[in-house]
Amino acid sequence: MSAQTYTPLSSMGPQSRWRRVLMLAMVPMFCAFIYYAYESSFGPRSKSSQSQYPYHNNVSLPENDLSMLTVLKALYAPILHPVDAANFTDEEGNVYRLPPEPRFRKKLGKRVLIVDIDSRPLTGDGQLMNKELKWNAMRPLSSGMLSHYMFAMIHGYDYKFIRAPDYEDRWGTWVKVPMMREALKTHDYIVFMDSDVMFHYPHLPLEWLLNYWGMAKETLAMMSIDPDEPQNYDAKGNRYLNTGFVIAQNSKRTQEMYKNWAECPSEVRYKGCAHWKLDWAHEQAAFGNYVRYEYNRPNDIKVLPCAEANGAPEAANRGGCIGIFVRHYWVDKGVLSKTLADSVMQYFLPRIHQLYLQESKNHIIDAKGFKLDGAELVEMTPEEKAKLKEDEGKNQKDEGF
Repeated sequence: MSAQTYTPLSSMGPQSRWRRVLMLAMVPMFCAFIYYAYESSFGPRSKSSQSQYPYHNNVSLPENDLSMLTVLKALYAPILHPVDAANFTDEEGNVYRLPPEPRFRKKLGKRVLIVDIDSRPLTGDGQLMNKELKWNAMRPLSSGMLSHYMFAMIHGYDYKFIRAPDYEDRWGTWVKVPMMREALKTHDYIVFMDSDVMFHYPHLPLEWLLNYWGMAKETLAMMSIDPDEPQNYDAKGNRYLNTGFVIAQNSKRTQEMYKNWAECPSEVRYKGCAHWKLDWAHEQAAFGNYVRYEYNRPNDIKVLPCAEANGAPEAANRGGCIGIFVRHYWVDKGVLSKTLADSVMQYFLPRIHQLYLQESKNHIIDAKGFKLDGAELVEMTPEEKAKLKEDEGKNQKDEGF
């Protein structure tokens, strides 16, 4: 990568290429604005109710604004889960409940930064920074980063892609550590995700998860534990925390922790840490073998369950790490593009279906009160209508199959 002048995070602005990339990846959602021209037949729901979509919050589109960002927000706004809702029901019907007094009751907005960090140019075919990005030729990791951007836009968080400088003496993934530290200088909370990580429920806000996972005022960072497998244990016999998904909260102590983590291979503070410059698991092993044992106050590091914040359904046989809320596709990165499509269509389709039913009086013609006689429609007698109910569907298969 060519040398670049470092720009402070606070002055980084959006690049015009995002508009092209987002348009190519999410054109199907453009039609969603049609739905909002019609009054919803679904009533408002209380904050304490479970997550069942679609439910309705009033949404107004600005006049003459059909921008992609407006359409994206409008698509998800009616089904956003309240940040302090008492519970959440997942797609399997499992219910997850908040503590009686959740810490976060209002959205954090731009106090939250969703951040992607990479030192590679990513300008090749199917990569995110290429001027052309086709759906059927998109690289899996482009899907992951697009989903991060989409999540931030849905909830009104800030988003940045940081093209990091390279270390000359370390594996590329090490750059995430000092760049996360930089990001925490401008935001109260940051969420870093590897490009093969996605939020599984785009309508579920980060604040709800912070309440559910118990981020305290003293918490420095949250990370998921890795699967119970031999390669995932540190020198003291404890499982690594996966650094592919990190939620960090800004504080003087957090800044200190990140500084010590980034400087771990210098061995000024942690003897033996230079081993992890190039050997797997790099910065993750450095954190697991050294840093976490210094920052070990009760609320310093929140360890998230592997089942909830790591892995994917394909990893169910690896310690049950199925990624209920946050999925990390280290088993099969090839499903990332499909997952991005699902995260759009599972919300877009109910909107189309709702519109279809709302407008049914304009496009559904019920001819069941007639009988077919050759090529003619003949109105049935009351007796014939009663008989029809008994014989209904006798010459048909389910859905025509």
